[in-house]
Amino acid sequence: MFTVKGTDPSGRAMAFACGTDEQAMEKTWELRRRGFRDVVVVDPKGKEHGDAAFERSLEIDWD
Repeated sequence: MFTVKGTDPSGRAMAFACGTDEQAMEKTWELRRRGFRDVVVVDPKGKEHGDAAFERSLEIDWD
């Protein structure tokens, strides 16, 4: 299970559970669009990744 954490525009810390890495990536994009800051992804092993680093680690093919 992946967890996406961030701070909403009013300053509250929030966390969201995601079943797959793709769901976690989509959640980070959604939170950024909604104005969240300090968005991080915690992988199933407990390692925390910044959202940009997590996106790079997925090696998404944009073509």
